[in-house]
Amino acid sequence: MLHAPKRQGQEVNSVTIEAMLPEVFECPQCQRQFVFELVESSEDRSIYCPQCKRYLGEKDINFVLITEIEELAERLRFERDRLEKDEAVYGMSSTDCDAELRVYGTEVHKIVNILRRTLADLEALKQTFS
Repeated sequence: MLHAPKRQGQEVNSVTIEAMLPEVFECPQCQRQFVFELVESSEDRSIYCPQCKRYLGEKDINFVLITEIEELAERLRFERDRLEKDEAVYGMSSTDCDAELRVYGTEVHKIVNILRRTLADLEALKQTFS
């Protein structure tokens, strides 16, 4: 986990937008890649290519946050689906499985439930940025 330097008056557990990583963009005209901060202290939210000065758009922190949440939710859904399949296969009390796999099959439901709750929380969080 990356941490931004602590500023005067900032609590240890507080989250600031300034702690976010910068974005890398490529200008379609000159094909130069460059980095810019998603949120700066200035009021100007326009993005221009530093080389050819072409206007590329506006900074939209809500779009970036929604995209990050969607990507995280996609990865969590993949893992949830994989673990649900494992639970179905190894949860059977057949004698074909090793004892360790039977225990895994009976305990994996706890992880699946955590993933389901987390996905619901992420969906609720995403709605706050829409």
